[in-house]
Amino acid sequence: MSPRGRTAAASEDPQWRKLPLDNLTLTKKEGFGSFAEAPAAAHPEAHTRAQLKGLGEQALACYNDDRNRWHANMKPVRTKEVDLLHEHLNEIFNASLRQGRQQAKSAAAIDAFPGLGKTTAALAFAKDVHNRLIAKDGRFTAAGHERWPVCRVGMTGDTRMKDFNWALLEFFAHAGRNSGTANMFAYQALDCVTSCETKLIIVDDLQFLHFQSKSGTELSNHFKFIANEFPVMLLFIGHDLRGKGLYLDHQLERRVTPLGLEPFRIEDEQGRLQWRSLLLALEQRLVRAEKYPGMLADDLFARTTGHIGSLMTLLMRACERAIRTGEERVTRELLSRIRLDAAAERLRAEWEVALQSGTKTSRPARLKGTAT
Repeated sequence: MSPRGRTAAASEDPQWRKLPLDNLTLTKKEGFGSFAEAPAAAHPEAHTRAQLKGLGEQALACYNDDRNRWHANMKPVRTKEVDLLHEHLNEIFNASLRQGRQQAKSAAAIDAFPGLGKTTAALAFAKDVHNRLIAKDGRFTAAGHERWPVCRVGMTGDTRMKDFNWALLEFFAHAGRNSGTANMFAYQALDCVTSCETKLIIVDDLQFLHFQSKSGTELSNHFKFIANEFPVMLLFIGHDLRGKGLYLDHQLERRVTPLGLEPFRIEDEQGRLQWRSLLLALEQRLVRAEKYPGMLADDLFARTTGHIGSLMTLLMRACERAIRTGEERVTRELLSRIRLDAAAERLRAEWEVALQSGTKTSRPARLKGTAT
């Protein structure tokens, strides 16, 4: 609904929070609000095997469901690289907030291979922005409109300027989104952004856009229009954005700050220590009847090649199998039976040979020669 068409009462408990809305839909304001304001999930209490046997059938089923939900939604460990990424994003965002309305706003682009957590990291930043500004300025603007600090738009394979502007209006549920021209939609979106005091627009999956095409050139120019006219910071997310032509436009090249994320590497001792530290931190989050330090095998690198997305998927599926079969332990043999994404499976044999032969190792020097 248009912010002009729906002026909310000055209440700190809006009706959308009470509705059974789709919490997974980030392309609508209510869904994003549910995501951003969701309380941290409660860590299920660990039970011994004896305690599991003492549970009734229904109680055990509920407990196992709680554990599977916890593992499926387990948040990745905040790594030093993600902390550095957030530091850069906060610098760009805070500087943008302080700029006058007549100044073109800066933009940033997170460019990384799939499976490295770029969208997860960006959404964590967006969640912080949402909650920080709501806490500071209130849930409603001085004019009585709902405050929505963040807007997210996802790109598709054939997004045109009108489609993009419609997606902005769809996020805000603007009443005029069903008909109109691309320019009409743009100024209606500007009205939404200024009325709701939006400060950050996230454009995800930008790799779908080819900037050398006609529609790509249109959107490239439109992003410059948004930077000039909208009081927001633009945050692009995608892969190979330079190759897709994002920086062919000299104005965008001067306005967009490129940022990235890299996979974990084990070529040096520092990389091996960071990988080991990540595995130990994840071990603490697993809810198993039988858990011990070093439970996650050192050859996990062969299964995931340092990609956080593959690693989290592997652990989620391994935990589900350990619960379902009653093994209650994530063993090397159990992990070997889990199938992963095509890229991880394609590189698996090569890395297993390198690690088993000693050509490469994921173990820090101080752990070599000790049992896993």
